[in-house]
Amino acid sequence: MPASRTLSTGAVLHLSCLLICIIATAVLPVSAEDLRRVLVTLIDEKGRELCRFEAETAITPEQQARGLMLRTSMRRRTGMLFINDRDDMHYFWMKNTYIPLDMIFINGRYEVVHVHRRARPRDETQISSRYPARYILEVNAGEAKECFIAPGVKARFDRMAADH
Repeated sequence: MPASRTLSTGAVLHLSCLLICIIATAVLPVSAEDLRRVLVTLIDEKGRELCRFEAETAITPEQQARGLMLRTSMRRRTGMLFINDRDDMHYFWMKNTYIPLDMIFINGRYEVVHVHRRARPRDETQISSRYPARYILEVNAGEAKECFIAPGVKARFDRMAADH
């Protein structure tokens, strides 16, 4: 009869932590726990940079539920990047959001799949990603048009310096 081997609790915990780290770095170029702000660069099909946005991240359910609610302004070329663990349909509304926004939906292959332009402040109408997306970048209304952001554009996420 072959001897059976079991892993100690410590070994299982160590392997679990290692697996979580591998999964987190596969989703983003940096680990989600370290992200507070990220630089989002949008690139056209010829590899030309269209725009850059400094984005706060919304990773936890609490951060995502709060989003940009109750803010009255946002600097140009800044935004909020909602980070999810997989591509899925996402739905937003503008209740308690006072800034008109463009919502840029990006899939796990870092491709823009939909752009919802000029979401109206305090509007409770549901806004759909229309296609599965993993990341949602909210920016000031009109900036997606100014930057020629449309489905098919690629996104790149880079960690910003801590002192930025």
